Amino acid sequence: MRPMSLAQSLIKEVKERAGKSGFSSVVAEALEEWLAAQKLHEVVAADHNAFGPVSAEARRQAEQEC
Repeated sequence: MRPMSLAQSLIKEVKERAGKSGFSSVVAEALEEWLAAQKLHEVVAADHNAFGPVSAEARRQAEQEC
């Protein structure tokens, strides 16, 4: 695994805002959210490949149910 590099200004700002939770906690949470978004994207892409795009009618129905 290659070493991670981040802009010092980014590190400084995150540390200032992270407070007691700490820099590592913020990075871990961000990575968890990124992974969840990637997995969701994969599920949506698989659904699109299997069933095609969502119809306008299905979108309207889903929006009404929210």
